[in-house]
Amino acid sequence: MSSIPFIDVHTHPKHLETETVIVQNIFPGEEFAAFSGRNFYSVGLHPWYIKAPEENNQSLRMVEEALDFDHVIFVGETGLDKRCNTDFEEQKRVFRAQIHIAEEYQKPLIIHCVKAYNEVFKLYKEINPTVTWIFHGYNGSREMSKQMAAENILFSFGEALYLPGTKARDSFKDLPLDKIFLETDEYDGEVELMYRQGAKLKAIDEEELKRAVWENFNRIENKLISRF
Repeated sequence: MSSIPFIDVHTHPKHLETETVIVQNIFPGEEFAAFSGRNFYSVGLHPWYIKAPEENNQSLRMVEEALDFDHVIFVGETGLDKRCNTDFEEQKRVFRAQIHIAEEYQKPLIIHCVKAYNEVFKLYKEINPTVTWIFHGYNGSREMSKQMAAENILFSFGEALYLPGTKARDSFKDLPLDKIFLETDEYDGEVELMYRQGAKLKAIDEEELKRAVWENFNRIENKLISRF
């Protein structure tokens, strides 16, 4: 392969086909494009959109339907959020259900977590999953990062890398390269900016960071990406 592409492991805006490998987040039941080489998807029930159990169960069935497509490669985003107004007990039930879906389909889990790192980590140790867990938009402490990285949990970073004094910046600097992804999330721009800032914070060459993220992605998704 002549050059390593950028990988945006979690994004919401619809992007035109570029040289970047993109994992776009979709909601249960949302339409998505056929695989064209670099467009991957994640599908899950977000804690912000938790409803009544019956409606949530229907959404979970739609998650499973989408996972039958090879280029829908992650379950999520799913997780726990103590700041939103949805029922926290139902959040936990739905999160646990999607953990089991990820295990059944052998797809990595991409996690939204706000003020609930301890609860999610406790669940991880209880279940001892066989698939990779990735915290997206990660903003946890250095100590929490160290504990979770020791359990082979991975972390994706975005715009918070540009904000001085954030836990995200401190954790990013400390984490080894084999635990890191980069993302745009809601940012309607190019992920290259995250790589530029990440390389600066790590005091390494941008190409070294690109190669590390590429290798991380290949460890968890090597069926379709192997053509590069």
